[in-house]
Amino acid sequence: MTDDRTIGETAELLGVTTRTLRHWDSIGLLQPSWRTTTDYRLYTEADLERALQILLYRAAGIPLKDIAEVLERPASAAQHLQRQRELLVEQIGQLHRMVRAVDEILGKDEVGVNEKFEIFGEDLPKYQEEAFERWGDTPEWAESQKVQAQMTAEDFQEAKDKHEGFVEKLIDASQRGVAPGSEEGNKLALEHRASISQWYSVSPNKQVILARMYVEDERFNATYQGKASYLLTLIEALAQLEGIDLENVEWE
Repeated sequence: MTDDRTIGETAELLGVTTRTLRHWDSIGLLQPSWRTTTDYRLYTEADLERALQILLYRAAGIPLKDIAEVLERPASAAQHLQRQRELLVEQIGQLHRMVRAVDEILGKDEVGVNEKFEIFGEDLPKYQEEAFERWGDTPEWAESQKVQAQMTAEDFQEAKDKHEGFVEKLIDASQRGVAPGSEEGNKLALEHRASISQWYSVSPNKQVILARMYVEDERFNATYQGKASYLLTLIEALAQLEGIDLENVEWE
């Protein structure tokens, strides 16, 4: 018994606490082969080998009650390990998804309220509140909010710049008399559709309804520098070419 180790020496060697070893002893998982006359535990090399197996299975996530069965019935080890491997692979996948989410959050330039004010103006809260009251229960609103949550200040600025660029082209086309249904007119209508589609999915029907709303609401007309009616003619001409019945347009 010269190579036998005390409970303290064994715990230090295994990297566990003496309390853990006493617990394993109490549940019959790892009982020391020897005890001194004063009831001190002494662990042999065989005990240490069993302890290492316990640590291996515990590291794999197998419960202590199942480890006892594995050690007593080695044939069941493969079944337990296979099941645990499947659980670990699933956990690894979940952790990878969490890491990607954290990386995305860390890499995203969070857009604050003040930044949005600077980009879109002080009337933004009023417009957002009104928009929520009108469309807050629609899929389009939910989709647009999800998109905005992923946008940086640069993304918002780019969206504003693109809108202003489009309005300049719209004004120029109107002044040059670009006809609705012409190649250039259709191109402008498609560009407008793409600008809305960055927020939510827009069909030709939806685009017509939106354009008609622009005409009815002077605030939208002002957004397009008084060219909402002209934009509507371009959009309706394209919609007709796409087979839309302008007398029966529905939001779909």
